[in-house]
Amino acid sequence: MNKELKNSVDFINQQVGKKTGFDIPENYFKGIEEKVTTNIFLEDLPKENTFKTPSNYFDTFEDDLFSKLNLNDKKEKEVKVISIKNKVLQFIPFAAAASVLLFIGLNYFNTTSSSVTFDDITIADVESWYENGYGDTDSDELAIAFNETNIEDDTFSSISDENLEEYLNDIDNSDFINEIQ
Repeated sequence: MNKELKNSVDFINQQVGKKTGFDIPENYFKGIEEKVTTNIFLEDLPKENTFKTPSNYFDTFEDDLFSKLNLNDKKEKEVKVISIKNKVLQFIPFAAAASVLLFIGLNYFNTTSSSVTFDDITIADVESWYENGYGDTDSDELAIAFNETNIEDDTFSSISDENLEEYLNDIDNSDFINEIQ
């Protein structure tokens, strides 16, 4: 029955040309939440304007701005220029003094109190020095050195005849001739 009543009310309203009065615009509920929260927020704000500008502020603002900009331009033109070259040249004496002090300090603290004497040099050191080509002596210098030293018979007694023959057989004749000269 309810259905019939609804259909009959709609039919009568349609015939009479009456609308129900409850029409809403299209997409009305689409942005309703945002509108309500915005209105609530705006209601909480104070009604009076808290930001005040002096009277005729915007009338003279442009002139004040350009006058300040012109003053800044003049100040920038009056700035003294200091070259980097002069600054670097001022620090060169300090850097030189610091490097000299550093050099002296490192040499002072790194010196060792022990010095090398002739007694510290071994025969093996002298031999390796000559073998590596650092010694440049000829046979005359060696002959003078051997004449000044006393060579005892015990020195050559440790060399056996077999070792001497082996040495002479192994040596190249041209090397032997070069050693003699």
